[in-house]
Amino acid sequence: MPSNTDEEWGRTGVLNDMRQSDMIPVRVNKEMGSYRHTIPRKVHLELKYYQVSRGTKRLVEANMYFDELCTTQQPEEFGGSLPILDMMQERGIFPCEIDINGNMKSDGYDLEIQYYSLPWFDLLNRFEFGGSVYFVFFTLVGLTICSMGCFVYGMNRLLTKLRYPPQFMGSALVKLVSRPQLEGVALAVIPYMTAILTIYSVFTDSTFSFNDIHRNWILGGRVGDKEQTANAIGRLGSAFVVLGFYSIWRGAQKLIPSAQAKRVDDKPEMKDDSSGGKLATKRLHFIWIGLSIQALLMCLWEFSYSDVFRNHIYRFKIIFQLCQMILDLVISHIMGDRLLAAPFLVSIQMCELLITIGARNFVEFTLSFLVEVALSVVQRLFLYPLIKHIMTLWPRWKLLVTHALGNKGLTREEKKEQEQLWKKVNEDIELRSEGVEPLLDSLSIYSVDKTGGIMLPFMCLLLMLLYNETEMAMSYNINQYELLYYALFALYMIPWMSIVDSFILSSQELLYGE
Repeated sequence: MPSNTDEEWGRTGVLNDMRQSDMIPVRVNKEMGSYRHTIPRKVHLELKYYQVSRGTKRLVEANMYFDELCTTQQPEEFGGSLPILDMMQERGIFPCEIDINGNMKSDGYDLEIQYYSLPWFDLLNRFEFGGSVYFVFFTLVGLTICSMGCFVYGMNRLLTKLRYPPQFMGSALVKLVSRPQLEGVALAVIPYMTAILTIYSVFTDSTFSFNDIHRNWILGGRVGDKEQTANAIGRLGSAFVVLGFYSIWRGAQKLIPSAQAKRVDDKPEMKDDSSGGKLATKRLHFIWIGLSIQALLMCLWEFSYSDVFRNHIYRFKIIFQLCQMILDLVISHIMGDRLLAAPFLVSIQMCELLITIGARNFVEFTLSFLVEVALSVVQRLFLYPLIKHIMTLWPRWKLLVTHALGNKGLTREEKKEQEQLWKKVNEDIELRSEGVEPLLDSLSIYSVDKTGGIMLPFMCLLLMLLYNETEMAMSYNINQYELLYYALFALYMIPWMSIVDSFILSSQELLYGE
């Protein structure tokens, strides 16, 4: 109730204090609750709670639905608006009951309250349990993916054709392949996160003088609160864009140094004039490919906000995994170097993992993560080696078709050239099939997947920091508190995935070792 005549009903300080407390919002049905000139005759209030103990309930969710709507417009014979009445009639809404004077008899309604307890998985999706429950749940997911890797390794160990199968290295292999990546990602993330936090503090802290500066030179006077917020977001985004372009340029300089360009591209007699041009062209080519991939990933992110993606997330995960394999081969071919293609492949892997947050709930997110791990096992053990084998043998098959179609009427010199070409192609195939090349391919694929998985918790924390600025998590209907659980899940899965990777690498050794 208002305490004095200056306060109006529903606008007192007490109500404002209640809004600042930890309360449950009541969501009103948009379809029936957004019609103008209507009132409901039945109101359904749905209350969902968590049965904490035998005598304790905790309210979790509240929804309100309107039913049996009628329009407040009077009938046409009493002066009601004909266009509004026609529009309401098309929606199945008719005038409320009136008296002989054309006035509504009553504006009352029947209130029906329904309350029931939520099942266990619904409570898990709403993050109502304590941290120990989620720790156990995360551990079960980790044990599940480890059992998948153990099963795959066990089957390959039983069915291997090797006379002397190699011994499973276990912890030694995990330490060998995981420690360098963890150290490398840490060395890259620490300075980059420092730069992001510095930029964020500069453009969002009120102690700096940027808040009093208009973003448009034509405007004058005092900067309003809404304009200050819009200015801060715009300047923050511009600073991040500059940081991103600078990082790409510095990455191009480090990955394509001058010494490498001279060693690979330049001939001794031409290095004075053409080395600088070739170096700049190669770096610009690297930057252009990176920007093109980022534009493609932006489109993928926008698509992940849609209901189509949420309702068919498992199908799209399979499609994205196949597309990722194709992009891997295409980018590696375009760049001509697996090392130059690695940053782009890591960004694609990070995007594919990040859009998994777009699942309808947390349980579905974990299930899609399990699907991701299963698809990764199939890719690394079978699909990638199969594609690499086809690409390795493709020159031989092409040469066989050429010989079969055009081997008639050749001179002795031409036949001799074909025999030399055949010998050279077979030697190249042997070099690619044996030695260190297959091992480097498997390790490069592992490195891309592992680096993307390590970067995922940092991406979730970054989305928490820039929750209102990016609106990405908001588009997934995830708040900052819930996003913390996604980050903890991604962080907790890193050691478990290292164990799975050890099983996969050992299985590759059993499948393709000699």
